[in-house]
Parts: sequence; C-alpha cells; structure tokens
Amino acid sequence: MRKKIVCLGDSLTYGYPYGPRISWVYYTAQKTGLNLVNAGVNGNTVEDMARRFKRDVVMHKPYALVILGGTNDAFCSDISQAETINYLKEILKNALEHKIEPIIGIPIPVSDPAIGAKLERICLSYRELARSYTLSILDFATPFFQLGSNSSREEFYLDGVHPNQKGYKVMGETAEAFFKQYLSVEKLNYP
Repeated sequence: MRKKIVCLGDSLTYGYPYGPRISWVYYTAQKTGLNLVNAGVNGNTVEDMARRFKRDVVMHKPYALVILGGTNDAFCSDISQAETINYLKEILKNALEHKIEPIIGIPIPVSDPAIGAKLERICLSYRELARSYTLSILDFATPFFQLGSNSSREEFYLDGVHPNQKGYKVMGETAEAFFKQYLSVEKLNYP
C-alpha cells in the first residue's frame, strides 16, 4: 500500500475557484500515482491550519505533510510575520511529534506590491526555518516569476493571487518534479 501525503493549505491547495480536480494536488497525484490528500481550505491562515491539524492531518496517518500557507496571512494586516512563523513552527512540532515528515511549501507571488513584499518576507522566514529544521522545500514561487525579475508571470494568474488552470498545472508540474527527486531516495513506495 502506498503511503499517504497530506497537502495542508489554503485556496492555492484547494484549487480555488475551480475545485480540487483542477488543483496542483490532483494533477500531481494523477501524474505520479502518489496517494495525496487535498486538505486545502479557502481563506485559511497558517493559524487556521494549525487549529485543524489533528482533524485534517493526524486522522489520515500520513507519512509526509506539505504545508502551503501564508498568502492569507500576508493579506491580513492584523497578522504579523512573527505570528505566521510561530503557527508554522507549531505545525512542524506537531508533525514531528506524530512522526510525519514535514515539507514546507513556498507560496506563489501576488501582484499587489505591498502584500507581495510581506509575503516575500514570510517566504524568506520559511526558507530559514526549513534550513534550521533540515526540511525539504517545495518551491511553487520560482516558476511564477518572470525570468531574472521580481515580476510575476501574469499568464499563470486568474486574479493576481490565484492561479488560472494553466497556473495550477505549473504548480502540479513543480510538485511532480519535486516528488520525483524527493522519492528518488526511496522514502516512499513510489509506483
């Protein structure tokens, strides 16, 4: 039996506005045969994800967990970067306590410059946290930037925040490539 991987996130994991069958999770599962669980909830902050960890992650008894959040945190002026990171640390701690291997997802950029700057700072903290915990990073952001620029690739967006169908496919291709490399060390029963 293939081991399960839960994908905990917000609308970028859920597949908003199209639904889970257009999400990067579905695309990756179809391309790889991996047993991926879409635990994306539209509008979630990292705090929301931490609160539903037991229900949406532990109950599945996964081998690994992809955590993709922070975009909604960046949009909320009353949520500090430190709070976002503290809730991510809580998720990481809970995952490790349950012997679930966490993978930190780096969210795609947004078109709003002010929100984008906050999200970029959050993503830098995610990368530092991954280094300090020696965790894998699933970098969804890089393919969404114009080559050699900080501008996002508009052809992948529906509204400057959410991917269009082409964008979800790019996220899926990114996850597919990541898991092929991640699994090359034969951690999971890869088909």
